[in-house]
Amino acid sequence: MVLPSFSETALREPLRAYLRDRERRLAHDGAGKACAVLVPLFERDADVHVWLLKRTDDMRKHGGQVAFPGGKRDLTDDSLMMTALRETEEELAIRGDAVDVLGPLDDYVTGTGYIITPFVGWIASSIVPVPNPAEVARVFSGPLRRFAGTSLAILPRIGLTVEGEFVWGATLAIARGLGAIVRELTQ
Repeated sequence: MVLPSFSETALREPLRAYLRDRERRLAHDGAGKACAVLVPLFERDADVHVWLLKRTDDMRKHGGQVAFPGGKRDLTDDSLMMTALRETEEELAIRGDAVDVLGPLDDYVTGTGYIITPFVGWIASSIVPVPNPAEVARVFSGPLRRFAGTSLAILPRIGLTVEGEFVWGATLAIARGLGAIVRELTQ
């Protein structure tokens, strides 16, 4: 089941309130290396979309995979939110002050030893990401409702195809987690 489209007006502030007021699941210390991603939302044609990127094939880790902008926390990052914003600027040339951070999702622990803290951010539809060719092969978007309408168990190699790219693993789990919240808010 795929949900009908929904607009920024219907989602942005209710999502901010939901993320602010809920108790977030945190990974315990020592569960992995801290990193953060931004789940960048924007509106196109009265429908909320999410920006995704495909990493270059020659990256040491996660080469060729679809992901959200993000990466490991640097010592100079004041917080994991700053990590997500710094990485988004490095990878997609979207400045941190252009992102309205709505709040964090639950931590996600990967099988490869990372704790990912995802932050949901709103970006004006007039902003067009510019991929850093050293890290990003392609940037594309898909409707957020696509991740909100299914309830498949997340098993290895199960995923969705969005704009011709296979979305799976941590990226799919994070998108589906947000999708479940959206489904709850829009019913």
